[in-house]
Amino acid sequence: MPELPEVETVKRRLAQVLVDKTVAQVQVRRSKSFSGQPAKLQNQTIQEVSRRAKLLVIKFSAKLFLLIHLKMTGQLIYLQGQNKLGGGHPTADWTKELPTSHTRVIIDFTDQSQLFFNDMRVFGWLKLLTKAELKQELAKYGPDVIDSDVTADYFISKLAKTSRKIKQVIMDYRVIAGIGNIYACEALNMAQVSPLRPANQLNKSEIEQLFQAMKQVINQAIKAGGTTFDGHYVDVDGLSGRFQDQLRVYGQTGQSCPNCGAEIKKIKIAGRGTYYCAECQQ
Repeated sequence: MPELPEVETVKRRLAQVLVDKTVAQVQVRRSKSFSGQPAKLQNQTIQEVSRRAKLLVIKFSAKLFLLIHLKMTGQLIYLQGQNKLGGGHPTADWTKELPTSHTRVIIDFTDQSQLFFNDMRVFGWLKLLTKAELKQELAKYGPDVIDSDVTADYFISKLAKTSRKIKQVIMDYRVIAGIGNIYACEALNMAQVSPLRPANQLNKSEIEQLFQAMKQVINQAIKAGGTTFDGHYVDVDGLSGRFQDQLRVYGQTGQSCPNCGAEIKKIKIAGRGTYYCAECQQ
């Protein structure tokens, strides 16, 4: 599932090519994947590509916004001639002729280039919104973990209000946005905090260490282009991420903890596979 670093990587790549593109038409191949009236985008020009939490936001000249959530298996592929650019969940759609059987929406531009939204599991979506509607949608999310305005004091105040396990809290987008399962495991290990600890039992020093670890892990993953696990994924123009080569604990069951050398364990918390060291994350 694409998490914040993967979505940020997609945003940076698409921002290079989509700005100033004018829409010729929008082809909706699966109605449930697109919310709104696609005809409204005809002849509209893209002004900006941005990201909020795990969401992509494309701003158009008519004060309309296309909000995109890749969910589990979504991917965006920009195609101009033989050149491909984009990102998202790694599937063989990268290397196939487009559109594929997983293509749900196609945006055709006036210069003959195209943007494909592919989604194998069909949980992802595109929503066409006004500025007011976009504001309402984004209000559901807490601040991004890497926002410079977010302080440790904010994080401390939120953790003090709940006895839920700390891993569940840092993955709650209403509290703080952008920490998915992979990066939650990584940050907790870096900060040497057990994923099983009740959030309100962490002291100030532990919370500050975890807060910094979350920021560090996300920024490192963005620098590496995100994480790619699919062994069958064929790289297209360097589109695969490299953070999987730097993982401390996620997917490392039986390996040595980078902090203390003890064996990494796997448990489940709220149905999610959780990797940690029982020795230094007590």
